[in-house]
This record gives sequence, structure tokens and C-alpha cells, in this order.
Amino acid sequence: MLRSKEVKEIERLHKIERLYKKGKSAAEIGKDLGITWRKVIYLMEKHNIKRRSRSEATYRKLNPNGNPFRIRRHLNKQEGELKALALGLYLGEGTKSNMISVRLSNSEPALINIFLNFLRKICGVKPEKIKLWITLHSDISASEAMQFWSQQLNIPLSQFSKTVIINHRGNGTYRKKSIYGTVTVCVHNMKLRKILQDWGNILVKTHAHVAQSEEHRHGKSGVTGSIPVVGSIS
Repeated sequence: MLRSKEVKEIERLHKIERLYKKGKSAAEIGKDLGITWRKVIYLMEKHNIKRRSRSEATYRKLNPNGNPFRIRRHLNKQEGELKALALGLYLGEGTKSNMISVRLSNSEPALINIFLNFLRKICGVKPEKIKLWITLHSDISASEAMQFWSQQLNIPLSQFSKTVIINHRGNGTYRKKSIYGTVTVCVHNMKLRKILQDWGNILVKTHAHVAQSEEHRHGKSGVTGSIPVVGSIS
């Protein structure tokens, strides 16, 4: 039969594990239990309670209230089309090199609005977590450009974090298209970035499979530009 001291120790370990899984830090758990954070870490390591990785700990510190987004799982036809269109934009115009943020840049307000609607409606991103900045040529008024984008996107000026000025400007059609510069939409969240990347990979593989099936159906398995499906026989 377990002694009272042993029972209390087991109960304390269960509480440490439960609080840690809820996202509490070692310091917070220690304060709650009346012990040091070092003691909490010692007990976790001694009893093989799995700890968060450094990146997970950093993420939790940056998002103390949990994920700043809520993915919508069940989509109707219109929402499904919005998701597919936005992912297509992200694959083509999104920044892939940044591993901790979702970023997309474009000079067309209509395309930016599609991506913003996707972030809000499908990804459930909290409005205040969406930041924007403008890239301008030096001969354009920054304040005028910000007013334009704020009105076109129905986003308050407070969510525009900065303006990047480029000195050199080309001529021709690009000059007319970029009269108010290019806007970048950014959600600083590594988990959301990973989700969008996975969705994009699935979309690419699905379309590759459909394209290859059509080529085989028409006897064009060797058509240039087809994307081989993983596991297919060349």
C-alpha cells in the first residue's frame, strides 16, 4: 500500500504533466505548486515526462493564448473554391523562403482581397494578426498609396506596418500597373505557414494526378510538361 507521501508525489507529477500539456511553462507550474522551475524540470526528466522542443516553447511564448487562427474544416462549394484559388495564388506569389510567416505580395487589389478573405474565412485568422506593408517607387506618395490600399482592402491604416521605398523605376506597362506600389500580406505564424504549405503540396499532387490520368486516357503519357505522380512507373 502506498504511503501518504508517495500518493502526494504521484498526484504532483500528474498535475505537472496535465498543466504542461495545457501549455503552461515550467516557471508557471512551479509557481502554482510552490516549487522552483528547476525542480519542475528535474521531476519531468526523472519521470520521463516529454518536454516541448525549443521551437515549440518559443511558439508558445509568442502565442500564450493558443493559435491566433482556427481552421475551418467543413467547407461548402463556394468556400472550397475560395480555398483552391487562394492556394493557387500562394503557390505562385507567396514567399516560400520565410519559414515562420505566411506572406503574399501583389499589385492587384482584387487578388489581395481573395487571399485576405481566405485568411479570415477559411483559416480563421484574427484580423489584428494580419499585417501589411507597401513597396513603392520613390516618385509615389507613400501616404496616398496607404490611403489607396486601406480603402481597397478595407483594412485600417494601423495594420500597415511599414513602407519600403525603391529608388529605381522602370517604364512601360509595369509603371502603370504599380502606380500605388505592391502590397504584402503577412501573418507571422509558423504553424499556419506549415498548414498552407501542406495544402499546397496536396493541391499540386492532385492536379498532377488528374493531368497524368488525362494524358494516359488520350495516349499522351509522354507529353512535355506533365508532372509525374509519386510512385508512377516511368
